[in-house]
Amino acid sequence: MFRSAGLLAAALCTCLLAGVLTGSTSLRASGAASVEGEAAGRHPLDERVWSVADGAFVDPDAVRAAIAAARFALLGEIHDNPRHHTLQAHLLAASVAAGRAPAVVLEMLPRDLQPRVDAYLGGAGATADGFGAALGWRDLGWPDYAIYRPILDVALAASLPVVAGDTPRDERRGVARGGVGVLGKARRKALQLDEPLGETADTGLLDTLFEGHCGMMPRAGLMPLVGVQRLRDATLADAMVSAVENGADGAVLIAGAGHARTDFGVPRYLRWRQPDATVVAVALVEVAEGESDPATYVGGTAGVPAPYDYLWFTARKDRTNPCAELEKRFENAR
Repeated sequence: MFRSAGLLAAALCTCLLAGVLTGSTSLRASGAASVEGEAAGRHPLDERVWSVADGAFVDPDAVRAAIAAARFALLGEIHDNPRHHTLQAHLLAASVAAGRAPAVVLEMLPRDLQPRVDAYLGGAGATADGFGAALGWRDLGWPDYAIYRPILDVALAASLPVVAGDTPRDERRGVARGGVGVLGKARRKALQLDEPLGETADTGLLDTLFEGHCGMMPRAGLMPLVGVQRLRDATLADAMVSAVENGADGAVLIAGAGHARTDFGVPRYLRWRQPDATVVAVALVEVAEGESDPATYVGGTAGVPAPYDYLWFTARKDRTNPCAELEKRFENAR
């Protein structure tokens, strides 16, 4: 079970009424280990890294090495937490320093913006500072481009391919209205959307959407968004696979942590598409006051580990109560 459905609502509330699902999850965030920080009053998990497979804390070097060795790496964020984006930039830079040149796939940009990405980066004087304005970032509904800029600083400095990863908004709305059948057989097959997730994953996905909407929408009413979420995960995976097939040295996904889940997120589609590929999923996770067992974050329990390879913990970002904001939006829409 997610520790705070409200964090997902923070990412969802702006997009929900427009019929668009952001795909973030109610997660908490990241770090490296510090006994001194704990003694100074910091949360005991802040800036520590948990290996889900090992059930133990590891040095951040383990994550850097795993990402550098992987064909596909997924760095799952909470969108409005600046620390998450500096960590994503750091991990991307570490991969470059290890000799890799992966494509950087951005959830924030729909696939139909790729021509604008290519035109800007292919022109004279392209800079990370100018990237956001050139792509119309402010109009896309994401947090301020300034907190994402460190990722583009690394990408442009290393001449990495930058890939618009998400499905276009009109396609999402079409699936929300008519289901994945509106995509046509060929596209569904190409994206592996006819492959069943399985009962457990189906239930988990619906539960996540229910919690992410703060329990304010009936589960039956969320069923159209299940198809949208699957479409977005499959499209992000397709962007990563296509980048590699076009010659990129692997791909790193920058996306909401919900997309990085190994049970029903992008990694499922990557493994269907390229079963022999190495896939590493990292969740940047905000700590919660009074909760110090890393194994119980982001859906983890004593018997079921969290659906990621690594949890990198960070401090929480101060934000207003997203469930209260979402409730207000529902009331205003009535």
